[in-house]
Amino acid sequence: MLGDFLSELVRRKPCLRIFILIWDCPLPFAKGREPRVMSAGGWQLDARITFHYDGNCPLRAAFHQKLVVIDGKVAFCGGMDLTISRWDTPEHAWGDQQRTNIGDTEPYAPVHDTMLIVDSGAALALHSVVSERWWRATRRTLPAAYTASPEDPWATDPWPDTVLPTLFDVNVAVARTLPAWAATQPVTEVETLHLDMIAAAKKYIYIENQYFSAGTLADALARRLMEPNGPEVVVVLRLASSGWLEEPTMTALRSDLLRRLRDVDAHGRFSAWYPDTAGQPCCDVHSKLMIVDDQWLRVGSANFANRSLDLDAECDLVIEAGADPTKQAAIASARNDLLAEHLDLAPRDVQNALASKGSLQAVIEAYAGKSARTLRPFVRLDAPSSALLALATEVVDPRATIPRHAGCEPVDSSAGSSDSCGATLGPSLATPRWGG
Repeated sequence: MLGDFLSELVRRKPCLRIFILIWDCPLPFAKGREPRVMSAGGWQLDARITFHYDGNCPLRAAFHQKLVVIDGKVAFCGGMDLTISRWDTPEHAWGDQQRTNIGDTEPYAPVHDTMLIVDSGAALALHSVVSERWWRATRRTLPAAYTASPEDPWATDPWPDTVLPTLFDVNVAVARTLPAWAATQPVTEVETLHLDMIAAAKKYIYIENQYFSAGTLADALARRLMEPNGPEVVVVLRLASSGWLEEPTMTALRSDLLRRLRDVDAHGRFSAWYPDTAGQPCCDVHSKLMIVDDQWLRVGSANFANRSLDLDAECDLVIEAGADPTKQAAIASARNDLLAEHLDLAPRDVQNALASKGSLQAVIEAYAGKSARTLRPFVRLDAPSSALLALATEVVDPRATIPRHAGCEPVDSSAGSSDSCGATLGPSLATPRWGG
């Protein structure tokens, strides 16, 4: 349906060009995906749609970014793949027939995901990200961000009329992971930003993620949980992974980290949950999100997983409220909306309960199980075997082995980059690129 829509767009707009870059995934990852473009049964391209399969990755790495940039003026960044079995609404109703793939008769399971829409300088920064990636993959250049005279109707901001912005004039940072490849230096802004957000938290850390397997990040959370007056940590994860190899290995890594965090949680500030609907398959959490202290809202493609830190190509956005109470309230509202969705409540109910109880964990515990759509705690955390953990960390979710040869030295994250603004979240934050 998306392909048909894009084909119709270029037929209606003679000057429009569409460029699509997709990971050229190995055959084992192709199961359950749409047919390849221009293949039998696949999408047949219009002449003004340029499509490229990007295999410009190290061995075992993936091109994992999820970005849409429109004229360099509006951009989308988050966790949602533009493919089958991804569409849903916040209601996650099991019987929603719109959540049915073409050719199927039954809807697929509910899917929870998050994206950010940005404009202005943030959209222009993401235009730079996709332009760089397109050049790396094709050795061709994308068109420049669209500029026009004030009389041109396209000179206005093409923000969608159906989406009400919740934040204005706010700092937006771009954090990337790019693996060492050929003569390209690795970029590890995603990991550095994760560590600095965890270190900067004073009251709470709220995480939603598809996976929970990054030992480095879990160690950082453990250090905060051991502090007498550290932040509470609330994690919302998917219950089950998919695939014969992913299910046992990623579940083993998650169980291992959750057990370790519970063991060090002497002050009772850690809890982990999964969305559940009575009598129906669980909602598949696919979002990659972190909110800290009503101060930072982070959404992107990077999983809380080893490979997202230095092996796969990733892109996250983080919004900083600073001392502005209006922006802090907007970030708090986003958090309340998410918890209300999971607990089948109104956002105002979450806000009132939090004001009364004083902690996110207490609010979830008070309402968990009160509705058919709810959050349930991870209870059964069997200790995985050492062999299974080794398979998981060495094959399924590895850290990259960053080569140290001439022309490809690892980046010193403490030094920042030439186009950074010098802003910091914590004492050791690498300075990512900023938009407006």
